[in-house]
Amino acid sequence: MKGQLRVAFAGGGTGGHVFPALNMANAIKNEWQADFLFFGTQRGLEHIKIPEAGYPLEYIPAAGFQRRITVKNLSFPWKLYKSMRISKTKLNEFNPHLVIGTGGYVMGPVLKSAQKLGIPTILQEQNSFPGVSTRLLAKKAKLIFLAYPEAKEFLQTQAKVLVTGNPIYTEAVEESREALQQAFHLEEDKKVILIFGGSQGAASINQAIKEMLLADGLPKGYQLLWQTGMNEIDAAHHFIAENNIRFVQPFPFINGMQRAYAVADFAVCRAGAMTLSELAAAGLPSVLVPYPFAAGDHQTKNAQALESRKAAIVVNDDADLSKNLSRIVFELAEDEPKRRMMSARSAGMHHADTYKQMIAAIKRLLEGNVN
Repeated sequence: MKGQLRVAFAGGGTGGHVFPALNMANAIKNEWQADFLFFGTQRGLEHIKIPEAGYPLEYIPAAGFQRRITVKNLSFPWKLYKSMRISKTKLNEFNPHLVIGTGGYVMGPVLKSAQKLGIPTILQEQNSFPGVSTRLLAKKAKLIFLAYPEAKEFLQTQAKVLVTGNPIYTEAVEESREALQQAFHLEEDKKVILIFGGSQGAASINQAIKEMLLADGLPKGYQLLWQTGMNEIDAAHHFIAENNIRFVQPFPFINGMQRAYAVADFAVCRAGAMTLSELAAAGLPSVLVPYPFAAGDHQTKNAQALESRKAAIVVNDDADLSKNLSRIVFELAEDEPKRRMMSARSAGMHHADTYKQMIAAIKRLLEGNVN
């Protein structure tokens, strides 16, 4: 490799695609003097988070192809053509050594253009079932980083495939449990169930928790640390006050989830790929309620990967959610040996050397040692 390293990233829409790209860029920046260029859309989270991180962002009009009949699909060919044309122009101008894709429909035209230009491409797949773009682009990728070994069976590729885990941000929690309990306004003599549904909350989980509290209360000796999401915090406060609910601390959003993981005894949450990697890093047992409308039902597949290893329990988000969730929460709360086993199994899924593996593989690619 001659000159300063130049790396382009494409991935966006949700935090599950944006944050892996940002975390990988930061890891590369810590290893090399490098220039970066990100591709995204004006609709996805990337249009906020990438500029906040100080990286340049090129917009393309890419959009997903709807699996149902809709007029939105009429504009798909034009958006794809224009996205390919912009991608080719900007890649030629930037002349990157590598193009890395972290998922979402924005990745397709950028990496396809890079492959046509002969630029080495790397895929980072967060889920146990790879997305459509990953499956299509894998054939000509040079490197593929997977979070789950199960994903490999869905890929037709000659690329070097490494199971590295997801590139998550982990920050050591220095505070004692007592300090964390005070920070979250929790009782010191009670165990903690952490409830959250992602940064925006999850309405069905929130409703199920309300119904559990009204019908069954809380397991003996437990309290809730409840991230409701911004849109439902007022309703949660009203529900707690109206029904005189005790030992429940609602927050609209928790900054620094590592602190919440550290104070919790187990969690009830969605099954997004980055969330599950964070739970593994914390060694936290979990009750997972996969979002049923995720593309390719990937949250259910992610959750099943943990359940098969006895690191989590899966509850379907259906008409019986409240009843089933309450039953499982009470059973798990009362079974300390099972929680300890699940904690060990969860921790066993954590890849402590994710960035070390990624950087070593990228170095080999840059040196020409990856076919």
